[in-house]
Amino acid sequence: MRIYCPDEIIREGTIVISSKKEIRHMAMVLRLKNGDVVEVFDGKSAEYKCKIKSLSKDKAELAILGRKQFLSSNALQLTLACAIPKKAKMDFIVEKATELGVDTIIPLHTHRTIVELSGERAEHRLQRWQAIAKEASQQCGRIKLPMVEAVAEFSDIVKRIKEYDMALIPYLGAGNQHIKDVAFKKGRKSILVFIGPEGDFSEEEIALAKENGCHGISLGELTLKVDTAAIAVVAFLKFSYYQAREFR
Repeated sequence: MRIYCPDEIIREGTIVISSKKEIRHMAMVLRLKNGDVVEVFDGKSAEYKCKIKSLSKDKAELAILGRKQFLSSNALQLTLACAIPKKAKMDFIVEKATELGVDTIIPLHTHRTIVELSGERAEHRLQRWQAIAKEASQQCGRIKLPMVEAVAEFSDIVKRIKEYDMALIPYLGAGNQHIKDVAFKKGRKSILVFIGPEGDFSEEEIALAKENGCHGISLGELTLKVDTAAIAVVAFLKFSYYQAREFR
């Protein structure tokens, strides 16, 4: 069993959990009890082997039996900036992107984005996505939680392209290079990838991205839905990066 605990509640030798939601999850969902051994990760860099000393409706106390420190590596740092699709598809994208190891997820509002989020509704949805990322991290064995940012305008994220070794924008149309031909070259370890909405990016958005150094790419002959494109691109980039690293 794996449990997430923020590092601020982890003390030398002991972890004390007072969140009623987490305690209920431990007792009612995971069916944990006194004496059970669990894994606890702090969402940043460490994982702990713990034994439950006490578990009540108000507090859980865990004794730390061992600790593993995971140092930052030279692994691919991947940011997914994805236009918000209709229905609950963004929930799916956040979950699968987390499982695939995406570091940062940015829900995007673009010219053709149908879903409008602002104010309390946007904050509620952000909290939901962050909870999904946490639960997916628990399930898949991640140590570091992905950062799920607030809904952002496409034009604002474009300004951040220079912070990355490379930025990619898939869109429909002739003349684009295939993703496999531009994805990796030596020294590129941080990538920002944009995923457009139903109806694709506008011509103005594509031009703006290219002006700021983004590579226009093709994902093949077929037109992919937003969630399919997001997962396909992330999976391809992860696979290609580790394959390229093995042959260096």
